[in-house]
Amino acid sequence: MKKDTSGMKADGSQVERGTSSAGTKATPKISYVIPCYNMEKWLPAAVESCLYQSDPEIEVVIVNDGSTDGSGELVDRYAAADSRVRAVHQENKGHGITRQTGQEHARGEFIHFLDADDFLDRHATRTMYGVAKRDNVDAVCGNAIVFSEKTLNTRKYFHHPAASNLHFSSAPRYWKSKVLWRWIYRRDVLNELNIHHPHYKMGQDVCVNFQILPQLKSFSQCPDFFYFFRQEHKAARISMEVLVEHALQHYAAAKQTLLEQGEPKALVRYLQENYHRDTKKTAKRLPDDGEHWKERWLAISLDVFEGLKPEWFTEEFLAPEVRCDRKFVPLAKALCAKDEAAAMSIFESHIPVESVATEVFRQNKSSSFHTWRRKMKSVLSPLSLKTRATLRHLKKLEEKRFR
Repeated sequence: MKKDTSGMKADGSQVERGTSSAGTKATPKISYVIPCYNMEKWLPAAVESCLYQSDPEIEVVIVNDGSTDGSGELVDRYAAADSRVRAVHQENKGHGITRQTGQEHARGEFIHFLDADDFLDRHATRTMYGVAKRDNVDAVCGNAIVFSEKTLNTRKYFHHPAASNLHFSSAPRYWKSKVLWRWIYRRDVLNELNIHHPHYKMGQDVCVNFQILPQLKSFSQCPDFFYFFRQEHKAARISMEVLVEHALQHYAAAKQTLLEQGEPKALVRYLQENYHRDTKKTAKRLPDDGEHWKERWLAISLDVFEGLKPEWFTEEFLAPEVRCDRKFVPLAKALCAKDEAAAMSIFESHIPVESVATEVFRQNKSSSFHTWRRKMKSVLSPLSLKTRATLRHLKKLEEKRFR
């Protein structure tokens, strides 16, 4: 398909279309920043959910990251149809830089990073902004609904109860906050903190949140489910290169950030819950993807654990905020001590005898029976019914806008 270059200059640099700052009467309450790469199918629901907010004092900044489908043209159509939409076009630079671009173009009091394949509840602005102003905080976390595009089956995504004026150091629940799309952030604070978005294809969100949350004066939790996360079409099996060179690599950046913020317990919790999981996932893939990745795992892991203290991984240090994972302690201590032989021995103990492909086949739940069962389950679920109704309404809004 021919690449859409209608929104870029000849040299591939950024160009913005939409209302100029001179034409903006008031500061929007929230800037919804939408990075977009080849999301023509799903983008309308995301944008319509912003424009249909019960509180209309918003702006939508869509950054077209060099899409090769019709996304660029669609973005310009929205910018022409509603003055609250601004389209920014650039050559393909990746999700992190695209978010950074959107952050730099935003003018709202708060920023929310909305993925182009997801959408918002009608009252997202009213509820999230309302909590921020009530508590006078620099960020608010909300709750989300994860749904299957294929079956409309839904579940609540690690939802949290209402809470006000929290601090990162004393709120261990938020030490595992991995996603940006659950939050709104005060834009001026992001700029003052010089927040930057890394290039990683996995782990990017948590690197940014670990920059932000420990430095905030306070943040609050909104109990409402304001975000709908579309799960099904996202890649279920990533490449080994992404797993090793991005997922594993990002732990070094997370380490540096949290140690600079004086948060070693938060770091240990993240490593024992996530790095440990990704290490076992890497080992599990070796029979299919090649054992040459072992040495790369070791090199990255030694970098991640460089400068960490073995006693940080003990019950005595972690209690009471963090439960010690005793199964992880031997590997952590080996890497802290740079004992390559011991670390490799533990890593190799997770390598399966048979291939992952065989195991995945055995556990496959994409059969017609499982699909039918999930569809039937969604018919009886209030969350699923709400998701289905919201999607239908957003589709009607799109059709009416571009009739």
